[in-house]
Amino acid sequence: MLCRCFCSKSASVNNCDIPMTPIIKAQNSGTKEDDPRIPLTQKQKYLLTKNWKGIDREVCAAGVEMFLKMLSTHPEYYKMFPFYNIATSSEEKKRMDDCLKAHGESVMKFLGQAISNIGNSDKFFELINENGRFHAHKKYFKPEMFWAMEEPFLYSVKLILGERYTDNMQSIYKTVIVIILSELEKGCQAELKSRKMIND
Repeated sequence: MLCRCFCSKSASVNNCDIPMTPIIKAQNSGTKEDDPRIPLTQKQKYLLTKNWKGIDREVCAAGVEMFLKMLSTHPEYYKMFPFYNIATSSEEKKRMDDCLKAHGESVMKFLGQAISNIGNSDKFFELINENGRFHAHKKYFKPEMFWAMEEPFLYSVKLILGERYTDNMQSIYKTVIVIILSELEKGCQAELKSRKMIND
């Protein structure tokens, strides 16, 4: 989710190169097997990383569906994205927008990076916290905005996975997205507080 979101309207719609956190391979060393911050069993973590491969294969489509769902609930957010000009376009045209596709893909890839490191809780939380802090530097962004992605994320994952989105996987995804969004919010709040202390 390390992205150039919430940029000004003057941003070029065609200039959608979005910086991302470098891909970090999953690691399992140097971490507790049962970190209380991640209330999932080792089997559930394994199922999650295995199941996510289905999203990886359609990461762009998943990202587009997630953002379209979120923006259907919060259309006022369109003005904060580089693809703001598609707000009144048809659903078909929105899905074809290159900037929306690039942005959605980058966000889903970030979530995939976090999930791939869920076996290493220190790296998992480090990635997410860093991303949350990054968003604190976005002019229009507020920490609580992260939560607008919870239901759209689950909707998108269910849509892409189809029958692979079982009741068990639904429970796992609900758990992990709450952890991720909570940590993103904390990271963003911490960075804002730090900036305020420096400026005071």
